[in-house]
Formats: sequence, C-alpha cells, structure tokens
Amino acid sequence: MSSIISKVVLITGCNGGIGKTLCREFMAAGYLVIGTDLHTKDSAKCDRYIACDLSVLASSSSTQTQFRDDVTNFVREQSAELKVIINNAAAQITGSLKALSISDFQFCQQVNVVAPFVMAKLFEVPLRQANGAFLNIGSIHSRLTKPGFSAYSTSKAALSGLTRALALEFAGDVTVNTVSPAATKTEMLLDGFRGQQEKYNELGAYHPVGRIAETEEIVRLVQFLCSENARFITGADLPIDGGIGGRLHDPI
Repeated sequence: MSSIISKVVLITGCNGGIGKTLCREFMAAGYLVIGTDLHTKDSAKCDRYIACDLSVLASSSSTQTQFRDDVTNFVREQSAELKVIINNAAAQITGSLKALSISDFQFCQQVNVVAPFVMAKLFEVPLRQANGAFLNIGSIHSRLTKPGFSAYSTSKAALSGLTRALALEFAGDVTVNTVSPAATKTEMLLDGFRGQQEKYNELGAYHPVGRIAETEEIVRLVQFLCSENARFITGADLPIDGGIGGRLHDPI
C-alpha cells in the first residue's frame, strides 16, 4: 500500500488580510502551509514561516537560492510535495504621474510581476512533478483603473499577461491562473476608511451586489482553481468583482 504524500502550499504575503485567510483555509483543507512575508514574525497561522523581501528576491541570486533551499528542505523534511504556489503579496504605491517616482514604479513591478516569475523559475521542477497549481492574486486594476494607479495597474496587467504565458510554458503539467478581486474587506481597507463610514458604505453600494467582498469569497475561488476539479482551466484571469467591472461611471 502506497503512503499518502502531504501537499504543501506556498503563500506569499501571508500576513495580509487575504493571506491570513488563505493560510487558514488551506490548512483546514489538509495542506501544509509555507507562508512568507516581509516581517520578522508571522501573524498568520502556518506550518513554516520564511521572512523574505520579494523586491530583493526578484533581483538577488543569493536570496533566491536561500529561499529555494528553505522551501525545499521543509518539503523534504515533511516527506511531502510542493503542490501549490499562491502569489498573493503585492506592493501598491499610488500617486499622480508628477508625484510617482521611477523607483516607485519599478518597485511595484519587482514585487508584483518579477517575483512571481522568479517563483515559477525556482520551483518549476517540483510543480511539474506534482502536477500542481500556480495561482496569482491579481486585481480589477489590471483592466479598470483610475488616476494615481499607474504603477499598480501596470503591474497587475503584466501579471495577467504573465499568467497566460506561463500557462503555455507549463502546458498540461501545471495550471496557471489569476483571480482579480475588486474591493475586499481586509484590515488595510478598513483602516483606510476609519472614521469615514459613509464613504465605506458608498463604496459597497457602488458594486452591483451592494457590498464589497469578504476574504473567504476570494479564497474559495482560489481553492477551486487549485483543485483537481479545475484542471481544464489554465491561462485564465477570472474577475471576482461583484459586477463592478461591467459598470460604466459617467457624470450623467
């Protein structure tokens, strides 16, 4: 009788609102969770935490080697397989064209696009061996944006393009998809509206469904796309936006 091999999911940005929910729900589904984020300690519950600055990972070969070894060693120690990678971490630097610096623009691309590409490079072999899933958390800003979001929207549009390209590179071995949420109820968003309940309510009402998303709703779609039931879905960028992506905003 063959033994059951444990499944490992690697989640970036694990300390954020969606990241914490990803860790919790994948653990509940029986995965071993490797979480990574900027901070020295994790605030999410995971089986292994690796502190890592993705802007450094994107350009430093020594950091890439260390990160790969940390992940690989954990997987080996657990007699497991790396089944899923979720690129959830993101940098959102906003500002007008005049105010936004070139370094700010480049930083967003490093964290939001180059780092996921590096993850695909570092873990191509184990993902292929596990017939795994590579999932990117995109944004409605990849298609619909507003003034001040040049760096962020460009990075998310590029991430959508990377998703399609990697789906072809991985062919049938690994599914590669993006989910693109609209406004989601995270601590960061709530802090931004603290003391402005009326504006928060207005944001929710602007969505055709009448509210913003719960993190659990985003994660349920992620889990489906990472499951064996979704093996025919690859190269897709799926909006989860409460219908706001179809709404025209004009002054009349």
